[in-house]
Amino acid sequence: MQGIISKINGASLWHIVQGQGIPIVLIHGGPGSYDYLEPVAELLDKSCFQIIRYEQRGSWRSEKTGPYDVETFIEDLEQLRIHLGVKNWIVCGHSWGASLALAYSTKYNSNVTALIYISGTGINPAWHADYRVNRLNRMSLADKEEYIYLRSIIETLRDEERDHTKDRIREISLRTDLNDQVNYDKLPRSDGPFVNNEVNQKVGAECNEYFENEKFKTTVILNSFPSLFVHGETDPRPYKYVRELAFNLQNSEFILIPNAGHYPWLDNPNAIGKSLNEFLTRINLYL
Repeated sequence: MQGIISKINGASLWHIVQGQGIPIVLIHGGPGSYDYLEPVAELLDKSCFQIIRYEQRGSWRSEKTGPYDVETFIEDLEQLRIHLGVKNWIVCGHSWGASLALAYSTKYNSNVTALIYISGTGINPAWHADYRVNRLNRMSLADKEEYIYLRSIIETLRDEERDHTKDRIREISLRTDLNDQVNYDKLPRSDGPFVNNEVNQKVGAECNEYFENEKFKTTVILNSFPSLFVHGETDPRPYKYVRELAFNLQNSEFILIPNAGHYPWLDNPNAIGKSLNEFLTRINLYL
């Protein structure tokens, strides 16, 4: 089934709708990546849920037009909801998409049935330093040496050589996101049209200020809709800050997926599928 492209909030956005029932929107990571969440959609019951996936502005099949900032991405999501005629929906995001889901749910909480936050980072700035340490510790000795060397020379490189070096740094880093390296070829693509570095840089640069400021922290704890926080046990992004966020919210739960990294549906699909469907079943019964 192919998606369609519609003009939404001033940009042409690719999206796809499958199934019927309670609407749930799946939000990909990045920023500047693309919709790689079909395997997550396949874990859900399409007879109970209307599953919506889309690509954020600047991403692969969507229009390459700004502005690229958190507020615009929030509004894009809200305008997608309106365009599709959805009254309320479950908002489910992965990685950066988890942060976007949290920000959207906080701003438009009256439109949110529930929140699912997969492999996020929390809102405590301490996660950055822990992540860098964990990422290095999960590298092989050869990868670690190459990674440190390439990071040390990247600023001296230009044009194609710099781009190739960035790609190699990204490849080495991506390996740490998996619990089992046999799944490496199943990771989302990170080359060519699949990654928009401009989006990544502009939105990424704003994320710290947006999600870690005291105003947002004060507002987010007022959310009262059901929330599920899911994190892979071996994800180099430390789960303790996600658990901290979950414990500070009302009506929320935190689940640690064993033997799983940043993409838990690749490493342990049965465990994350069970966690998602049990949570969604409770939501369905509640509604």
